[in-house]
Amino acid sequence: MWSRRVSLMCVGVVLILLAGCGVTPPNPSPTIAPEWKALIDQALADPALSSFQREILSDYVITDAEYGEAQNRYIQCMADQGWSVTFDGHGYSVTATPGGLHDGEQVDSATNTLCENESLSYVEPIYLAIRDNPSAVSGPMLIRECYVRNSVPDGAGLSDDAFAAMVEDQTYIPSTPQGCVCLFDPTGSNGLTPDAAVDLAQNRADTASVVVTASPSR
Repeated sequence: MWSRRVSLMCVGVVLILLAGCGVTPPNPSPTIAPEWKALIDQALADPALSSFQREILSDYVITDAEYGEAQNRYIQCMADQGWSVTFDGHGYSVTATPGGLHDGEQVDSATNTLCENESLSYVEPIYLAIRDNPSAVSGPMLIRECYVRNSVPDGAGLSDDAFAAMVEDQTYIPSTPQGCVCLFDPTGSNGLTPDAAVDLAQNRADTASVVVTASPSR
C-alpha cells in the first residue's frame, strides 16, 4: 500500500509576476487574502497547468464541489492506470486493483504525478490552505491561537516574535499533549491525535539533538 498525505505546513507562498508571460489574470475576489492570491497567480502562470485546474482557479475561488470533482478525476485517472484509490478524509491510499495488471506491485511516482498534474497538484493544496486558514495567518500565530483556544500555557507572556522563535526551535516540546497537537496540526484539519502529536514532538527534538551533537565544534 502506498499512502499520500497532504499537510498545510508544506504549502509555500511564492510570488510570481505575470508580466511578460502573456497571461492576463481575471479579477480575484476582493475577500481573498493576498498570500492566497499570490499562490493562485503562481498556478495560473505555470504553462504546464492543466486546462481543468486552470478553469477552477481562474476565478480565484475553489468550491467544495470543484474540489470534489478534482478528487474524483484523480481517482478515476489512477483507476485507468490500474490502481485503486481510497480517501479517508486526510489522505489517499493507493493499491493495485486485485487481479489487475499491477497486482502485488507498488505504484510508481511517475504514474501518481501524471494523475495529480491533471487534477490536484495545485487545486488541492490551495483549497485546503484557504479552507483552514482563510486569512493566511502565519504558522506560528496559528499555533498561538490554538494554544489560547486549548489553554496551553507555553509562551503566554512572549511577544509574537519570541513565540515564533520558541515554536520554530526544533528542540522545543510543548508542555501538554494538546500543545503538541497545536504545534503540528493547529487547525485540526489533519485529525492528529494527542499520542501521535507527542511522538512527533519527541522525534523532532531527538533528531535536532542528534544534529547538534554531530555538528563540528567551532
